[in-house]
Amino acid sequence: MASCLARPCAGPLPQAAAPALKPPTPGALRLALPRACSSRRALLQRCAAAASQLEGVTTWLAAAGVDVGKQAAAPGADGSLVTTRPVAKGEQLFAIPESAWITPAIAAQSEIGQYLVGLEPWLVLSLFLLHERAKVPASRYGPYLAALPADSGSPVQWSDGELADLAGSQVLGTVQGYRAYFQQRFEQLQAEVFAPNPAAFDPSVFTYDAFVWAASTVRGRVHPPLDGANIALVPLADMTQHQRSAGNAGWRLKSVGLFGGGSGRTLVLEAGEALAAGAPVAMDFGPSKTDGQLLVDHGVLDPLISQASYALTLELNEAASNFGDKIDILELNELQQSMEFVLRVDSPPGEAMLAMLRLLQLQGADSFLLESIFRNETWEHMQLPVSEENERACYQVIIDGCTAALAGYPTSIDEDLALLASGSLPPGSRQQRAVRVRLGEKEALDVTLRYFEERIDRLAGMEYYGERRLKRLGLLDDGGNSTWDGFFEDGIA
Repeated sequence: MASCLARPCAGPLPQAAAPALKPPTPGALRLALPRACSSRRALLQRCAAAASQLEGVTTWLAAAGVDVGKQAAAPGADGSLVTTRPVAKGEQLFAIPESAWITPAIAAQSEIGQYLVGLEPWLVLSLFLLHERAKVPASRYGPYLAALPADSGSPVQWSDGELADLAGSQVLGTVQGYRAYFQQRFEQLQAEVFAPNPAAFDPSVFTYDAFVWAASTVRGRVHPPLDGANIALVPLADMTQHQRSAGNAGWRLKSVGLFGGGSGRTLVLEAGEALAAGAPVAMDFGPSKTDGQLLVDHGVLDPLISQASYALTLELNEAASNFGDKIDILELNELQQSMEFVLRVDSPPGEAMLAMLRLLQLQGADSFLLESIFRNETWEHMQLPVSEENERACYQVIIDGCTAALAGYPTSIDEDLALLASGSLPPGSRQQRAVRVRLGEKEALDVTLRYFEERIDRLAGMEYYGERRLKRLGLLDDGGNSTWDGFFEDGIA
């Protein structure tokens, strides 16, 4: 078995009856609300930047035929989307037609379109952004491009000194994975696309730093259903805020035309609850994602709610005993050789994770469950403890992994809590975000460690496959006693 637990794991690159858990020591993370700006000059600068951003987006949307005045949302003082008036539950907050989207198909029609053939959709959009940004103000997309911030918020753009605050964290490993990937792709583009066509790809424009900005910007501003092969940048909509508690379901596509059957599409976001004027227009960017994954992919954290979590990857190693039988069982049940499970503070490890662990650790006397006669039932058997030896091996590998991962952080949970409570970190700063993310990882690991340490002490009292089998055959009663005892005592043999 291989698991990304004791070491940081790189996240996906662009495209792609248990005991209750105890709260982490010494308590839940509490964050102070950001204080109002005390500097009138800083406030004026923020307002001016927001006004410029709003003007740029509205100019672009108007040129694309969108009546911005009819939208119930607009950029607020900090550039994030807020409601412009009271909105009722179920009402559309915005509706952006396909004519206003920026897509790979549009990029393909540009001056550099002929050189983008065969590249991934996210890469096509990234290069198109750089190409059009260099043409501002002549570019028709100039108003929108001018509104894009130079900082995507992702740690991929942080300096090495700033990344030091993520030492030992899973997020740091993900950032390093992204950077290595971007470096490799940039060098490939340099050799195969940029260098042979310098007239189309000005070396002063298509630099590595600019490429990282463009890729991070595209990754951070796209969401389902307009991602992956259907990726598109959608002005105004891409200013939607991230909130863990947002009641809105997320972006949704609607067909336009007669009875909704037209060929055109519109991206909408509907209010999940009634909202007052000036309320954040928000959705959860990734309900199943960790805070660290959201920070890397979208450059955001909920300002008030920390979702302490750690992404654990369990993988069936090709060198493992009985690999062929085990991979057959996974494929038979439409499961992957490598699976990710999120460890959380507020919920115990799921049964699917325990089942995967049991299969990965299945060996020795328990290997009979891998025989072909059991093949269709093996995964079902993994849902419950197989044997004390197998269950102990499962728990121990997680205990060892959590212990090793926690030892890799230079600071403790208590130290991070004290630092956040000190008020010395500016709200929303890169350092505060780094501390929040690394603390969340450690809290999730700490809770998981103590969960399995408690559970491993109760192995002797658990019911295993052999006992369950004998009960089904009527050879044991519900108390675990043999039903044959009276048979022999009565001498009927």
